[in-house]
Amino acid sequence: MRARQRGVALITAMLIVAIVATLATSLALGQQVWLRQTQNLVDLAQAERLRQGALEFAAAILARDAKNGQTSGTDNLDEDWAKTIPPLPVEGGAILISIADAQARLNLNNLIQPPRPGQAQSGGPSTDYVGAYRQLLTLLGLNPQLADALLDWMDTDATAQADGAEDIDYLNHDPPYRAANRPLTSVDELRLIKGYTEDVVEKLRPYVIVLPAPGQSPVNVNTASATVLAALTNTSIAQTEQIVSARANNPFKDVGQFQKLLPGKTLNPSNYAVTSGYFIVSVETRIGRTQRRSEALVERPAGGANVRALWYRQPAVKIVLDEDKA
Repeated sequence: MRARQRGVALITAMLIVAIVATLATSLALGQQVWLRQTQNLVDLAQAERLRQGALEFAAAILARDAKNGQTSGTDNLDEDWAKTIPPLPVEGGAILISIADAQARLNLNNLIQPPRPGQAQSGGPSTDYVGAYRQLLTLLGLNPQLADALLDWMDTDATAQADGAEDIDYLNHDPPYRAANRPLTSVDELRLIKGYTEDVVEKLRPYVIVLPAPGQSPVNVNTASATVLAALTNTSIAQTEQIVSARANNPFKDVGQFQKLLPGKTLNPSNYAVTSGYFIVSVETRIGRTQRRSEALVERPAGGANVRALWYRQPAVKIVLDEDKA
């Protein structure tokens, strides 16, 4: 009888030990998860503070460049803002800052003419820019008729282009929606337009931009890529690559110098410039296990005063696992 009681007591003690061990493990795991979540929040907060500081730093560089460039009157890839900044070490990680000329890309809002004085609505398609955009689509191996759907998305009428789409096409979607009938607000908005798949948008992204000044944001010939210049001038990439190579040591001081390199071409001077007022500031931070990248469109008025960010784009947060560090 006593032996049986001792056996029961031993089994009970073992059960109690097992329950306590299970509870201790559960509490320890919960505490570890809580600590990890807390650290992630701290890292995210630090990354956000660094992003804001990096944006102010970039704005200061652009403002200083505007003041220094008042004598030369140009923006080109030899200037400080365009130079690669090495990764800057910070507590717990590093930060990388880069500045790109937004006017090195084709402003999609230029496809529609701006409103005339005294008119509220935008004008019709801009022949020069529509042709340049179709050429860009062709150079990228995309269907040039995609321009029709974009024009219908931005114009104010309800008449569809040959390969375009108006409200009737979008109301059949699930969920239904209407054409915007206004200028674009971002490149990502293209995803809503007929024919603009994710692959199409990502192919276009390095060459196009959405700026808030339709018809008033010419392409900077000192910073544009050979592909953008070929689309805008309706020439071959081989020819514009030679122009890009020639400007490397001698940036254009005015649009006339650029025009001389395209004999036989009659260019609309309002579509070209040698200065810029919009820039894209990219900031990448890596703090602990958190990696974050953001982009901001920065407007720099003439003279460099009151540099400001117009929009801020941030992809999803990437959490780097411990094993990824190895």
